[in-house]
Amino acid sequence: MQKNLAVFDFDHTLLDDNSDTAVIALADKDNIPKEIKAIQHTEGWTAFMQAVFIHLRERGVTSSEIKELIKSLPPVNGVLELIKELKKTDTYDIIIISDCNSIFIKIWLESHGIDKFITKTFTNPSEVVNDTFKIFPYHHQETCKLSTKNLCKGQVLEEFVAEQNEKGINYDRIVYTGDGVNDFCPVLRLHKNDLACVRNNFKLLELVTQAKTGKSFDNSGKPHVVKAEVFVWDSGIDILQHIKH
Repeated sequence: MQKNLAVFDFDHTLLDDNSDTAVIALADKDNIPKEIKAIQHTEGWTAFMQAVFIHLRERGVTSSEIKELIKSLPPVNGVLELIKELKKTDTYDIIIISDCNSIFIKIWLESHGIDKFITKTFTNPSEVVNDTFKIFPYHHQETCKLSTKNLCKGQVLEEFVAEQNEKGINYDRIVYTGDGVNDFCPVLRLHKNDLACVRNNFKLLELVTQAKTGKSFDNSGKPHVVKAEVFVWDSGIDILQHIKH
């Protein structure tokens, strides 16, 4: 079966905000204890968010309040239309690869009526225990220096495509849409026939521009090469029109 694959980041790609920082604001970031802030630098973002969730519960913020906040966060202009249009002809599988967490993504997708269009979501598992969010790393990797230890999006993408190939599903083209630093790795793994949709005025555009102009190198001095077509977007409608034409 021949199909295309659309891959989306979540924060600042589908959701026009950062869900983690929106939740952190519930605690007033200026009043977060120094020992919690230090966790971000010593143990990473996922461990930091776990400490934030515990801190929020201790301050009386319930899991229901957090869920309602996530539901209220707005989508990027045009992305809901984009996803619905991609699924109209059933020529696209759609997956999400995000360093957010499973509960946030699930309830946001459901609240905007697009959960049924998503083939699979790859993110940090989460659950609510005693009214406190628990978040766990998606995996542990040491090989990709462009990615965090808890999630290499490029690895996840390649493993998914390989699994689909084993099922007889071969993708003619991969359309990857993202905005941040951790989207650079999967963009570098795309092929000539693929499309990298890079959000305007965000960090990924800077990294891709450096690579396209020969100013980006790995630790061994080898240049980063972007083989895919690059399209810079401001809205989901921009992407949809580009794909159509």
